[in-house]
Amino acid sequence: MRYILSSLLSLFLSTQLFAADFDIYQSDYRPLQLALVIDSSVDTSLETASEQRRLYQIASDDLTSSQSFHTIDPMAFIASPSEAMLKLEYSDWTLIGTEILALCRIHISDSDMVTIDIQVHDPFRNKQLVALTVEGARSNMRVLAHRVADQIYRAALGIPGYFTSHLLYVSKRGEYSDLIYMDQDGANKQAVGKNFTLLLSPDWSPNGHEVALNTYVGNHPRLEFFNLRSGKRSAFGNFKGLNSTPEFSPDGRFVAATLSHTGNTDIHIYDIKKGTWRPFTRSKGIDTTPTWSPDGKWIAFVSNRSGNPQVYRKAISGGKAYLVSTKGNYNTSPAWSPMGDRIAMISKKDWAFAVATVRTDGSDIRYLATEKRIESPAWSPNGQMLLYSVEKHNVRRIFRVPSWGGKAEAITSSDIDASDPAWSRH
Repeated sequence: MRYILSSLLSLFLSTQLFAADFDIYQSDYRPLQLALVIDSSVDTSLETASEQRRLYQIASDDLTSSQSFHTIDPMAFIASPSEAMLKLEYSDWTLIGTEILALCRIHISDSDMVTIDIQVHDPFRNKQLVALTVEGARSNMRVLAHRVADQIYRAALGIPGYFTSHLLYVSKRGEYSDLIYMDQDGANKQAVGKNFTLLLSPDWSPNGHEVALNTYVGNHPRLEFFNLRSGKRSAFGNFKGLNSTPEFSPDGRFVAATLSHTGNTDIHIYDIKKGTWRPFTRSKGIDTTPTWSPDGKWIAFVSNRSGNPQVYRKAISGGKAYLVSTKGNYNTSPAWSPMGDRIAMISKKDWAFAVATVRTDGSDIRYLATEKRIESPAWSPNGQMLLYSVEKHNVRRIFRVPSWGGKAEAITSSDIDASDPAWSRH
């Protein structure tokens, strides 16, 4: 849960009860019209036909959910899949407005190995963008479908896809919290860690094997590593006072976190290899919620050193801290984009909150979504989507919104409490 300390929140919350007037950013981007064609080789068995439908549904859902594509109804196709594979006529596709044409041919061998040949075309430019093959076991068909979607996304947009990535979030059940894992599309949901007394701020390691998190033993907060494969827990921050908001460095060597055992609340850096801590900030104010730049050279954090909670950035090598949040008097929960160019944060105006992004120099703020209570922004691995949690009627849900401006959509149901989302780095 990447928000400022509760004492700081209570100090700066406005007493005004009217709604905030956020100027929600909407880009002028129009989703690309995508024709997704799935055909089989000479194998036309019922099993292959079933996998064709499954491949189409998963890949289509992935690409549509990104809000970068609109999938054309196959009923509008002029050419059949076999005709398109045999002799491609771009005019058959420009006639129905196809901007991206993805032709996929699936073959399943007797040993249940799957081969998917992919061609991605730009019909209006009479150009093939890519031709490649994805292979794997039939038992991993869902993963193969995500890989197909990734390849189409990259060919069309020039940006890596994120459809093979995974999510973690915290689900609270009465007095206990569970750590929940799922694929980015909600499949394969499972509790990987159960019955934590309290669980906050999970952060995925770069290698994907461990999570740094803030938990409690009794009433005492501490920092732990949690191994996703073995379930093993090991404390690495168990000082007197506050131990909170851990985040791995991009190379996985360090963890930045908030500690208060020195008598003041500052950012400290833990060297995993050496097992040692060193202070990073030394401010009279409260410094918390660190987030690393993707090149590992900067850390952004929240501080009330100027009187109100604001986002700053400071070089790992030292020097002064630069103000990032130049709009509004309440900005918290920074999360640095994997692209390096923007920082997400939570901004407050009047009695409402918004998830926003801003350039690292403080310019070009964009408010993407607003509610009475929003927390914990987290980026997709390619920097094109943001997760965050919203609290309504005492239940929190995870939402996502394109980082370039689009429609906010819930990805968890209203019958569970879900917060503190973390996106895998790959």
